[in-house]
Amino acid sequence: MGSIVALDAFRASVEKTRNTPQGPPRPDISGADVWTRDYREVEAVVFGLLTVRNLAAHHRKGYDPALDSLCMDGLDAAYTVDTVGPARLKAALKPLKEWLLDAMTEDNKRDMSWALVIIDLIEKSPARARS
Repeated sequence: MGSIVALDAFRASVEKTRNTPQGPPRPDISGADVWTRDYREVEAVVFGLLTVRNLAAHHRKGYDPALDSLCMDGLDAAYTVDTVGPARLKAALKPLKEWLLDAMTEDNKRDMSWALVIIDLIEKSPARARS
């Protein structure tokens, strides 16, 4: 009789995992991907913001239109940093950082910390002297 109870519990756990929504896969990133990019370049900013978006979507089990909007605001500010200045970039990235901090849990703190590092690198890079 004990094996029947265990089999029923196993079936229930399998059914529960089948009904759990699957989100996007975790992006395959490494420290080298993050640290070796020049975030003064728009391509690196796009990489960084897409990585942040994909990390958040993986942990939230789907894409969030509010996060997408924050990422687009950051991209726009990074694209115009030469004409408008870094203050607008900092102001555009602040709500994105707050969103990531609000979404951080014990389970996803490593990935969300990576996302915050990427945002910091994007924010601080335009302040360096351009060559």
